[in-house]
Amino acid sequence: MFYRLSGLLALLVLLAAPTHAQLITDPARAAAARDTLLQQAAQLRLHTEQTSPIFNTNARARGRRRVVVQGISHQNSGTLPNDGVRQTQWAPDNIAWRHVTRYRRDGRVQERYRLSAGHQILLNERRLNGAVIWLSVPVAYTSVPGMVVRHRGLFLRTGYVMLDKDQYVLPKSLQ
Repeated sequence: MFYRLSGLLALLVLLAAPTHAQLITDPARAAAARDTLLQQAAQLRLHTEQTSPIFNTNARARGRRRVVVQGISHQNSGTLPNDGVRQTQWAPDNIAWRHVTRYRRDGRVQERYRLSAGHQILLNERRLNGAVIWLSVPVAYTSVPGMVVRHRGLFLRTGYVMLDKDQYVLPKSLQ
């Protein structure tokens, strides 16, 4: 129910935004836009998690239904501070990430992933049983060393993709 409402809300935001062109329905261009956005999000996640010397989790025992893993990536130094104090606050030069996994009793696995620098969100992602159902890259953020975010966009499982300022509709067979 929640995913239907969030998909409807995101669709209304897409349609309410000022547009400069119509929806692009070409399957090849829509699939390329979707793949570009998904690949960029995967690169962001991979780079951030690989450069995170600090992370913690609440998964100390087996059988937890909600597992939270979060970390801070030090982009400037790449190492822990000399004083040995772990920095747990968001700073403009650090990237914080949080991955929440929920195991439902009916067998579904819901995941949320959020990546932010300072107080600016770089990536929001939701998955259901491993499939992306919602993905948002709100800003093209290029000032972080080692990370290249060229496009901003939004992907919905219902078949709508927004890459930069172009809006695409995926055919049913490509979703």
